[in-house]
Amino acid sequence: MKIRWLSLNRPHDVRGSMRCLLLVSLLCPGLVVNRPAWSQSEQSDPAAPSAVNGLTATLSEVNGLRVRYYEAGRGEPLILLHGGRLTVFNSANMWARNVEGLAKDFHVYALDRYGYGMTGAYPDDNFTFEREVEFLRDFLDAKKFDKVHIAGNSSGAAVALLFSLAYPERVSTLILVAVGPHTPPLLSKGLIMREACNNIADPQAAWSCWMQAMTYRSDRAFDSSFFDASEYMKSLPEWKAIESRKVTGVPQSGDAYWGPHLTRIRQQGVPDLPILLVCGQHDNLDWDAGEDTPKMKGCLSLFDTLGHRNNKVKLVAYNAAGHFPYRELAEQFNSDVVHFIRYWSNR
Repeated sequence: MKIRWLSLNRPHDVRGSMRCLLLVSLLCPGLVVNRPAWSQSEQSDPAAPSAVNGLTATLSEVNGLRVRYYEAGRGEPLILLHGGRLTVFNSANMWARNVEGLAKDFHVYALDRYGYGMTGAYPDDNFTFEREVEFLRDFLDAKKFDKVHIAGNSSGAAVALLFSLAYPERVSTLILVAVGPHTPPLLSKGLIMREACNNIADPQAAWSCWMQAMTYRSDRAFDSSFFDASEYMKSLPEWKAIESRKVTGVPQSGDAYWGPHLTRIRQQGVPDLPILLVCGQHDNLDWDAGEDTPKMKGCLSLFDTLGHRNNKVKLVAYNAAGHFPYRELAEQFNSDVVHFIRYWSNR
């Protein structure tokens, strides 16, 4: 694999003075980059053990941060943002089953989000959605992309939506997968399952339990290679440092945080932006523990909010999928995304 390094230096970037601090934790190779300075630098391809599904990961630098991503295809850029909130296993590998299929029509970039996978983080312990929006903007600037399509799952959908609100001129279409931006206040089956999984002593087994519990058919969502790659990234010393800092992160969920954003969307809309909302009927995070059958309350609530002042919003619900419909039904999902983007690109 050829590792490419990108540099983005902004005159107004006040964070330059902080970059030297990153040398202590090996999160950043410094202001002048000649070679990666992370713990696996003795390897010719330190990203290789992190890759799955026959893909090749790329390591680059943006604003002094190492960024890991998958890149494939040609055409209009499509950015894929994985889910997970202040967790340690999530990465661009979540999209590994979609990259090659979507690359037939788009120039695909599946990123490790800010502070996830093998992507670094600044030393100020800011892991908010707003920081992730800044990070995504810097990545697009480094790639010289004026306008992109963005797809995000769960909390990645939250980042995608907030980016669209902050920079509507830079988003061609928006694909939101699962109810990342907001879930009604309820005791979901998913939260009960997560508590049960957290009682498992082995961290990898506990996380595997939780990921499997959020799928409709666990046998077609994740395999051992996925967990092995996640375990490799989690074992890196610089990642352990980030994990310990994330414990102090500020949760951004519920009405207190999302209320103002959703009120703004209902009042002002997301101007003229085509939005595809994709939900799995059996998403346990959107399934009230007191209900015998799923009602998709969060999905329908978000659909109503997004479409209140925007007639370009479409809802697709898969009846045989959970929280990861893009993995569980990869070909069907890819087809829906391609047709949605093509439809609006021709308008």
